[in-house]
Amino acid sequence: MKTIVALVDFSDASSKVLKYAHTLASALGSQVILLHIVPPEIPVAIYGTEVPPVPIDPTPARVQANQAKLDELLHSLTQQGVGAMSLQLKGPVAETVHTEVSRLNADLVIMGSHHHSALYNLFIGSMTADVLTRASFPVLVVPCDIPKEEPQ
Repeated sequence: MKTIVALVDFSDASSKVLKYAHTLASALGSQVILLHIVPPEIPVAIYGTEVPPVPIDPTPARVQANQAKLDELLHSLTQQGVGAMSLQLKGPVAETVHTEVSRLNADLVIMGSHHHSALYNLFIGSMTADVLTRASFPVLVVPCDIPKEEPQ
């Protein structure tokens, strides 16, 4: 296994994804590519205003701020002796992931999964499900916010 793509979104999931990427890359001598996709901004309707009909490109300030966060994650991996590089792209997340993973000829993709409710997934959707539905590559899904069990 030569290339591991670790999808990061700067949530709490990213630290767990990085932990798995570090462990596997160290054990297998693989290179890690940290991949972050900056999605288009979804317009929000405010009463009395007009809503643009299509998503808006992210602002340069947002792209730059995300790049700084990505550079920090990259630095944390390389300091631990893992061969790594980072890549930030703009676009629809699931489609961009599939295109880029194919282009990179990745051997494994590691991504986090947030445990949202069925209602959230119905209205907003699940990025993990979108990626898995179309995946033609191996994917390791790291559960990131497992609900705590109620004491009995």
